[in-house]
Amino acid sequence: MASVCMLIQTIVPYNYLTILSLEIHVNTRGDLRPNPSTDPIVAIFYRIHNDVPPDHPKAPSVCGIILNREQAPHGFSGEPGTDGRMSYKYNQSQHVADVVIVSSERELYEKFLLLISFWDPDIFAGYEIESVSWGYVIERGYVLEMNLMKMLSRVPTLEKVYVSEEEQQELLEMHDYSAGLKIPGRILLDIWRLMRHEIALTSYTFENVVYHILHRRVPNHSFRQLSRLWNKPYSRWIVLEYYLERVNGNFEILNQLDLVGRTAELAKLFGIQFYEVLSRGSQFRVESMMLRIAKPRNFVSVSPSIQQRAHMRAPEYLPLILEPNSRFYADPIIVLDFQSLYPSVIIAYNYCFSTCLGRIEHLGESTASFEFGASHLRIPPNMLKALLDKNLVTFSPCGVAFVKKRVREGVLPRMLSEILNTRLMVKKSMKLHKENSILQRVLHSRQLGLKLIANVTYGYTAANFSGRMPCVEIGDSVVAKGRETLERAIKLVEGTERWGAKVVYGDTDSLFVLCPGRTKADAFKIGEEIAEAVTKENPPPVKLKLEKVYQPSILQTKKRYVGYMYESAAQEKPTYEAKGIETVRRDGCPVVAKMLEKVLRILFETCDVSKVKQYTCRQFTKILEGRVNLQDFIFAKEFRGEEGYKPGACVPALELSRKWKLTDPRREPRRGQRVPYVIINGPPLVPLIRLVRSPDEVLSNEGLKINANYYISKAIIPPLNRCLLLIGADVHQWYNDLPRKTLMLHNTGGVGTVGNVVTAAEPQAHKKSTILQYFSTTNCIVDCGRQTQHGVCKDCRKQPQRALTHVMNKVNKLERKLELTEKVSGRESEQR
Repeated sequence: MASVCMLIQTIVPYNYLTILSLEIHVNTRGDLRPNPSTDPIVAIFYRIHNDVPPDHPKAPSVCGIILNREQAPHGFSGEPGTDGRMSYKYNQSQHVADVVIVSSERELYEKFLLLISFWDPDIFAGYEIESVSWGYVIERGYVLEMNLMKMLSRVPTLEKVYVSEEEQQELLEMHDYSAGLKIPGRILLDIWRLMRHEIALTSYTFENVVYHILHRRVPNHSFRQLSRLWNKPYSRWIVLEYYLERVNGNFEILNQLDLVGRTAELAKLFGIQFYEVLSRGSQFRVESMMLRIAKPRNFVSVSPSIQQRAHMRAPEYLPLILEPNSRFYADPIIVLDFQSLYPSVIIAYNYCFSTCLGRIEHLGESTASFEFGASHLRIPPNMLKALLDKNLVTFSPCGVAFVKKRVREGVLPRMLSEILNTRLMVKKSMKLHKENSILQRVLHSRQLGLKLIANVTYGYTAANFSGRMPCVEIGDSVVAKGRETLERAIKLVEGTERWGAKVVYGDTDSLFVLCPGRTKADAFKIGEEIAEAVTKENPPPVKLKLEKVYQPSILQTKKRYVGYMYESAAQEKPTYEAKGIETVRRDGCPVVAKMLEKVLRILFETCDVSKVKQYTCRQFTKILEGRVNLQDFIFAKEFRGEEGYKPGACVPALELSRKWKLTDPRREPRRGQRVPYVIINGPPLVPLIRLVRSPDEVLSNEGLKINANYYISKAIIPPLNRCLLLIGADVHQWYNDLPRKTLMLHNTGGVGTVGNVVTAAEPQAHKKSTILQYFSTTNCIVDCGRQTQHGVCKDCRKQPQRALTHVMNKVNKLERKLELTEKVSGRESEQR
């Protein structure tokens, strides 16, 4: 275990890494985005963090601004320095910054490069380094005939960076973290792209990420607003505050998620470079650890070619995934889970490249070599006979032979046992040193890395398409043994009468066991007994543990279920948990997730379908009447780039991107960016793609209204029905029976042309596009549901006493509400 334990023993509180976070301000032209070919850099905002001890000669943190005097129409206020420049300390807010004023953009670049030379940062960071930040600085440098890629690198004498074919492929993989930029000797981090892998959101703007990670609100200004504020001396401080908030917020985000520290710990643990932790896949990590154990044993790894991988036999076994009995369950369901099933199977049965003897069909035939994974293997018949005579061979369910641990311990079982044992040691150390926060973060990063590497080791053996060293015999053996283990557990559960339990769902390494007529306490007791019995049936370290109990719950289909979760018998208040359904998915709009979760909570807590119907119909009425928040009706789908779609594809993100590019080529969304859009009302028979609008356009044009019928019938009802039809409730029928108060909704969307882009600078563009916009329609004040232009409809005028009584009741209620409101607010009228 020494090879992994040695990595854990040394705890270094400081990584001695210098990080530079950069943001820039550029004055733009109207609503256009910054363009490096025409728009000069006005100011550079930076924050440097030096992860060193307090007694280090360099400061641990520095924040500063470099201002270009040429781009300030009314100048700056500051004290002139001895060298002719102006410099002072900006401390008018919570952010203190050193300000240096230069006379030209070229001088700004020189000052910035001098700063880089002095601090020599290891990591360059920025929130969006493609369109702004580092990407803009580099592109603008080319306009000024300055090769920033060369000047920023730690190899400044290199005129041209040579990139081999392998490095080109690596750059494509790196694009998710550094926007494809490669500066020799530096690590370039695009925080926006890092956040896409760290937290699940529908929008990854800086403001939204800060809200969800740092739990505070920060202002959002458009480039047009920032340019206008900068050109006025009395409002320039707002721009300074805005960018200082961003440049410091970058560090707060990295620190809150411990991204740099965690990545550094994983790099030490896996034995790979810092950036490879982010850019390379799981196979690279497994191979790095595996080879360190294999080398002392004189093992050399196989490097199959693409042709050898292509000719390898295809996998024949799949994990066991039972089709659930889809319905609503009021009785408790026990969820049992095998702890690290595939790693445990590899350890328990000694499955490895170095212990495999091949398939039974090939053994004992002759001394010739036979197919083994992507390579060939030869087993002498006399050696095989000797092993069989001494009972030193085990056979997997798919007919592959392996030697037992007494003959040779496999490299993979040895590596995984070290990893799992070391992880237990690390978690034990975390409990002993709870007061040391630095040690806690380091140990947490390491135990997380150990868990990840253990869970992906099986994938290394089974990656038959792009694997580094795939072996179908080992991959099939692990899957088949895991499947057999789960089947034996199911048979044991259903064959024990005293439990009275039934397995209603199973998925790879987990069991869902129904206990009809039992209480929650009984379910936990039965679950503990099942876990203990199944664990005894299997060799160590295969272990079944009781995960949780659902009561009540709904099983929809494979990998889709929801319920109230209890993690212990003593837990009184349940936790709502959903897997695979729309409440945890991001491909819909927020109103779907909110309504579905509320409906399920009402159903679980009351078991009353009438209350579910009442809530659902009330929400439908609000949507039809337009009394909703637009934010809840925004779809957000990832943009795959222009080349990522087939010709003629009707995709909202692509349609909006093309529309924006007609006015500003720099406005094209980045690859992977979630593009928000809404569906608006429009004339009949208009294709849906022509009703797609951006939220900003809808907010700036009062004539545009959301398409309530589309959202209800196409977005909200289907997921609700997938749950409620299991109990016999049809939401479609509820919607069809709902009184329509808004049958005469304005068709205000219009059709328009693709190039008709509405901007804040053109308010006159919001014209009435349909005839209904020239008429006003009102509901009858008696609330009969009819439309009229006279306040009271014809039918209600025929019953004046009933109409008058209803109107007086409404007036009395409104007066009572007004009176209560005035009392609460303390602003009573003079008559009182």
